[in-house]
Amino acid sequence: MSDISKEKIKEKLKQISLFKTFKEDDAALDKFTAIIDIVNFQKGDYIIKEGDQGDEMFILNKGRVSVEKRTLKDDSYTVVELTESMHVFFGELALMDSDVRSASVVALSDCECFSIRKDSFEKLGDEDTRLGLYVTREIAKLLSTRLRNANRDNITLFEALVAEIEGSGA
Repeated sequence: MSDISKEKIKEKLKQISLFKTFKEDDAALDKFTAIIDIVNFQKGDYIIKEGDQGDEMFILNKGRVSVEKRTLKDDSYTVVELTESMHVFFGELALMDSDVRSASVVALSDCECFSIRKDSFEKLGDEDTRLGLYVTREIAKLLSTRLRNANRDNITLFEALVAEIEGSGA
């Protein structure tokens, strides 16, 4: 681990929604702290690159990042900018499957991230099923929210397209 103390890592984990169930459970936080690696990125580095295989998630401890997607014409657009004060994580789907990354995350400043690898998370979940279950549930809730939002967005786009076609007299 770097020069950051386990206590500081635990304090950060307490602020991350995935670990909210364990805010007061020092032993559980110790187990998560044990599987975290510290990874530093320089401004402009890709932390995650859309289309690449991924096997780890990241918690932003210091810095600012941009989440970016590519269009069908291969143009990049910024979905959102995130800062350490937002207590954010990204790449969590890599803990659930082995598919390619769905977006890029680019460092807008020098960044320090906490990394949790899929194999370490799975091993922890096998050893302490309660920990694995609660974090997996939190990821499932997050995915459910995203799916509902995507469904609403699709309906809105469909309705706008229908209105556009009807308005053009086609």
